[in-house]
Amino acid sequence: MKKSVLSLAICALCFALPSIVNAQKVAHINFQEIITLMPEYQTASTEYELYQASQEDALKQIEADAMAENEKMRVEQAKPAPNQTRLKIYAQNIEMHQRNYQELQMTIQDSLKNKMAELVAPIKEKIEAAVSEIAKEKGYTHVIDSGYGMLIYADEAHSLDELVKAKLNIKDKPAMNPGGGKPGSVKGGSH
Repeated sequence: MKKSVLSLAICALCFALPSIVNAQKVAHINFQEIITLMPEYQTASTEYELYQASQEDALKQIEADAMAENEKMRVEQAKPAPNQTRLKIYAQNIEMHQRNYQELQMTIQDSLKNKMAELVAPIKEKIEAAVSEIAKEKGYTHVIDSGYGMLIYADEAHSLDELVKAKLNIKDKPAMNPGGGKPGSVKGGSH
């Protein structure tokens, strides 16, 4: 009796499993590509580059200060009787500048990462809203980001890239023209 109940349960599971699995409808999207095609991304990218340049200016100032101390030390060392106290002070100042440079460099890296996240957050939210809306319209239960390279196979019929681009009015960037001429022109002849 127990074996027949177990057999019946296994049999029922075997018949139900395909319908459970088929109830899941999965699509994919290259999220990073969509982000970079958004018009807002160009603005964010420009703002990020300006912020990065301002941060690097602080590093350049520390570097210039360290170089000045290094030059003072070199001049003192070139004297016939260099002042050892001054040499120690110069060496300590150079070491302090190196420490400050390294600390500021780490702070800037964190700051740049946070700035990029801040600038891209509204763009991501806009894309996520569009993806969510399209997924619901098309009956998808899951949407996977195919841009990470972890996806082994994805049927293009289930790609939401073009639908999301259309919903967000994104135009693909024109392909590079390796031929060098104008598109549609014929060299050496007339139309």
